[in-house]
Amino acid sequence: MAGGARTARPKPRPENQRDTRQRFEQWANNPGCEANTLSAVHNVKMAAVAKHLGIDPSFGASPFALARGEQFEFNLLRDGAARLIPELERTEVLPEGSTELADLRIRMNRGSDPHLVDLDTACDRTLDLLREVGAARGAAVAKLPAVVAAASVKLPRGVMLPEALLIIDVLAVRPLAGSDRAEIVVGEVKTYPDRGGHTDRRQLAGARAQMGLYLHALRAVIADFPDAERPVLADHGFLVLSRPGSDFPRVRAGEDLRFQAARAARGFDLLEEAAALLSPVAEADEGEATATAHLDAVLAADTEYAEACLSFCDLAPRCHRAALSSHDPSVLGDAVAQFVGRISLERIGELFDGAAPADTTERELLDRIRAAEEPGWD
Repeated sequence: MAGGARTARPKPRPENQRDTRQRFEQWANNPGCEANTLSAVHNVKMAAVAKHLGIDPSFGASPFALARGEQFEFNLLRDGAARLIPELERTEVLPEGSTELADLRIRMNRGSDPHLVDLDTACDRTLDLLREVGAARGAAVAKLPAVVAAASVKLPRGVMLPEALLIIDVLAVRPLAGSDRAEIVVGEVKTYPDRGGHTDRRQLAGARAQMGLYLHALRAVIADFPDAERPVLADHGFLVLSRPGSDFPRVRAGEDLRFQAARAARGFDLLEEAAALLSPVAEADEGEATATAHLDAVLAADTEYAEACLSFCDLAPRCHRAALSSHDPSVLGDAVAQFVGRISLERIGELFDGAAPADTTERELLDRIRAAEEPGWD
């Protein structure tokens, strides 16, 4: 061919593979593990890594749970969010008389706008809506949609490859107290039931982490907006859970997101650094040899076992065995690992058997253990 060979363009990514929020949360479960970071940043799935190593994956999502979640969210937003808005009013997330849903779900995700066929268009619509909310003053605030479904944002930095794109379940738009402006409140939809004080704490912590991630992402996206168009973002969000034994929602309002947003901000800096420093990993569909090299790259990376690994990572059995063989105190849980520091379980056993402390660190550990025991421990 005249003029030389033409460079092949990368294949467009399917729309259902572009939302990176699960990869952010995967990384946040154990940010100190290089293998986990490589997997999340470069989209090399740990289930595939485990299969490559001969370990049966154990954390795949249930098709039933996915279908139930999709149906629960669809019912929430049906008929202009007729189920959701009254509950948001009841919990004072929205004022009484709130109306109108801005549905930014793409058609593939059961969105109501036939022209929203891809996430690029959804991201453009989201930016337009954010500017509209930021610019509204006085009577214009009352004309804004009360609920925004599936706001989609691209992060203006390389924290995930090939792109960082987040789809936010739901936003509430309400008048800002003591002002003529509006404010945006971040929400997260979960299908598990709200059981009051008995709701699973780990599930709630994960949901709050997601909301904090969304809040920081929105802050990053609007940072370059003109002052007159930059919307106000609330520091507190809301969770939408299901009622026990019902498909109707129950809202938990007033969730403080300041710590989680700060955590996400630190995480973005670390992920951007990791994306730049780690060896680039191309799309896994470029061929079997390339995919195998990607899996090997994750396996060759350094790991750091932690208690959370047991709840999300398919390599946890491998890393647990390695931690046991090296007498790593993390095998007894994060609290024990934090208490004893870098002293191995083998050395702790020697100290218990009467060995003299070798340095101030070991002496301080024995003092802490004695202080935690009943009086008279010898």
